Amino acid sequence: MASIDETRGAVGRPTGWVKFAGILLIVVGAFNVVNGFALLERHQYFTHHIVYSNLNFWGWAFIIWGALQLIAGFASLAGQMVGNYIGVLLGFIATTLWFFLIFSEPGAAVLGVTLNILIIYGLTAGATGEWSE
Repeated sequence: MASIDETRGAVGRPTGWVKFAGILLIVVGAFNVVNGFALLERHQYFTHHIVYSNLNFWGWAFIIWGALQLIAGFASLAGQMVGNYIGVLLGFIATTLWFFLIFSEPGAAVLGVTLNILIIYGLTAGATGEWSE
């Protein structure tokens, strides 16, 4: 049964698209957290990349971004609408950032934009059904 709690948002059973988007957020968030710890602990892995000039900053940025993605993914899978809201916001920001990288890394950028659009779709249009009871 779905109920609405004003302090926590809507609670319900997620649809297949929401489950897909939540799992995708969890996987991508875990990769970002691991990448952030690698930036902090293993500077030699990233010394050839000119983009990462301050590895400590980027390490913490990836860890925080990944943690937000993990929170959004788990909240979406738990049926919390706040997870959908956070996931859509993160997906929109990530889509915009990947779009700006399209000329430097076209393959990765197309994949990043596509996955983030699927996340946004899954958390918005795919969230219909039992959520509105």
